[in-house]
Amino acid sequence: MRDARPVNSGPFAGQMTGATGALSDSQQRVIRLARVWAGIAVAVMLINVVLVVRHVAATGDTTNFLSHQFFLPVSVLVYCLLAVMVITHRPANPIGWLFLVTGSAYALTALSAGIIVYGSSSSVVGFSTFTDLALWLNNWIWIPATILPTTFVFLLFPDGHLPSPRWRPIAWAAGLGLALVVFGLALHPGPVESWVTARNPYGLTAAKVALDAVINLGTFLLLIGGTGSILAILSRYRRSRGIEREQMKWLAYAAALIMIFAVVAIPLTITGMLAEPQTLDASIILTNLAMLLIGVAAAIAIVGYRLYDIDVIISRTLVYGVMTGIIILIYSLVVGAASVLFDSQGNWLLALLATGLVAVLFQPIRDRLQRGVNRLLYGQRDEPIEVLTRLGQSLEQTITPDLAYSTIVETVAQAMRLPYVAIQIPQGGRRWTAGAYGVPGNEPVSYELTYQGDVAGWLLVGRRAPDEALNPADDLLLRNIARQAGAAVHNAQLTADLQRSRQQIVASREEERLRLRRDLHDGLGPSLASLLLESRALRRMIRDDPAAAEKLVDEMQGDIRATIDDIRRVVNELRPPALDDLGFVPAIQVLAGKLSRPASGASADLVVHVEAPEDIPPLPAAVEVAAYRIIQEALTNVTHHAEARQVWVCLQLGRELDIEVSDDGRGINGGRQGGLGLRSMRERAAELGGNVTVSRRPEGGTKVRASLPLGGV
Repeated sequence: MRDARPVNSGPFAGQMTGATGALSDSQQRVIRLARVWAGIAVAVMLINVVLVVRHVAATGDTTNFLSHQFFLPVSVLVYCLLAVMVITHRPANPIGWLFLVTGSAYALTALSAGIIVYGSSSSVVGFSTFTDLALWLNNWIWIPATILPTTFVFLLFPDGHLPSPRWRPIAWAAGLGLALVVFGLALHPGPVESWVTARNPYGLTAAKVALDAVINLGTFLLLIGGTGSILAILSRYRRSRGIEREQMKWLAYAAALIMIFAVVAIPLTITGMLAEPQTLDASIILTNLAMLLIGVAAAIAIVGYRLYDIDVIISRTLVYGVMTGIIILIYSLVVGAASVLFDSQGNWLLALLATGLVAVLFQPIRDRLQRGVNRLLYGQRDEPIEVLTRLGQSLEQTITPDLAYSTIVETVAQAMRLPYVAIQIPQGGRRWTAGAYGVPGNEPVSYELTYQGDVAGWLLVGRRAPDEALNPADDLLLRNIARQAGAAVHNAQLTADLQRSRQQIVASREEERLRLRRDLHDGLGPSLASLLLESRALRRMIRDDPAAAEKLVDEMQGDIRATIDDIRRVVNELRPPALDDLGFVPAIQVLAGKLSRPASGASADLVVHVEAPEDIPPLPAAVEVAAYRIIQEALTNVTHHAEARQVWVCLQLGRELDIEVSDDGRGINGGRQGGLGLRSMRERAAELGGNVTVSRRPEGGTKVRASLPLGGV
């Protein structure tokens, strides 16, 4: 479920062109400009190739050919193609333009190197001027090609914006450092050993000290900017989810390889070993490869991150890269220690011993590394017992059952490195998300949460990559988790149902008190107050007007009878008196007899049949009242709406009291939920933990079924 959003609704909303929408005029102009710029850079690269091939053909000299005249044209071509591709698909993303500047800088670097090499054997008059210009350019033009991919591409990846405003000082440090270093090297008389530059024919000798300070300050700022840029990538990767996480993996992978390269290159630079021609050429080649890796990884991530499975690449690289280092370290330690201890050099027995030790340790080390890398990438899917134990401990520490949902999804997502985990529970005939962790994507994998054979909910799991299926180890562990989590989800639902039931009981009690208060206040209160006033008037009339007094007594008797009727009505609404006077089944039979009457518009009488066991034991009072009211409401609906001739009331007693009221009338509308009467029946049943269903009979008419648990009171 990586992301249910369309491609152009995420971090690149409004930037994607091509298949998703027509290009505006400004976008078309931007793309044409990028293509022309890239074409010029490639043309400059081709001029360099012509110069170098001519020189090599004439002299046979291949100095710097591999580092400058082979890899640099490849870098120019690749970066220009990547720039055009990114700008075409994401015109508003500045990373495409950074690629274009990088490719152009590589083209000028290759051209200047070619002119320098060609100028040494050229007899063309005035060519030395071009050679001096190439020497000057070659001292600094390569720096943007190296710095831009390792600073601003990292900072702006993948959407062209900084991760947050707090990273602006890092961007300023990188930009200002780049400008100071380029400015200093362009004017420094040279050579500058720290940047491995040559003599500058246009250098300012008088300003050498000041330029040294400028270069050192720029170098310090670049160090801050470069380190901060890598930290920005790592920070954004940690916070990324869904599509952005898949994009970040590509550049994070490239950044990790570059950091390994930097760890090796920095000691060589400090010790001055990069001044050696062979070491310098190797460093240039590795640097170019690293820059190419950044460009390719960033472009794939921005434009087509779904094309390749980066997780497999990262896993294999980490395992075998670390394995290579460990093997070399073991071999060197064994041979070196044995040489020192036994004062023997070049002994084949030592080499054989080291090789055997490496062979013995290879598989255990590889297995441990693979488990560590798998845990880094996929979480604890290979440690199911630990995951289940961790889940159990988390649930034990849950304060309230409502927190069980969030505890389960968070524990599963973190333990298995999943981008999205959610729990859905049934509610009102639909699935309701009770807890979620992460960002949803496309088509999550669903696992049923069961308890004693019943489905208590569903565990939704997002794939680590949009098109990547969960492997069998993931699937097995998630099924075990679903089985264990089913009981917790069921308990949480029971707790929620209990809480709702308590709230309904309290609400019903308060509503009943309110009704009684209203009846007593609005009915009995005024009646009794009126009788009080009439009794006072009666005392005066007895002495003064006996005839009027007798008439008033008759009126008071009528008022008293009405008041008594009101009191009986209130009492009867609390509990039908027939239940106490006759018993449950006889009360139903009397109710049925009262409702039997000539059917509206029919020639025959409405007949109500009551079928009930003869030996029904005394039922709980709440069950009797609920059953009586449900049957009463169902029969009332029949007489008012069904146009039926016959009604059957069937009672069955087991672990529950099952009630069925069916008629041969016109039936209900399909999918009709019913009005106040049906809602009242459902609420009465739900208060006791039961249920009411209303359906159409196949032979015509309506059927109302109710189940009332006898132990639910």
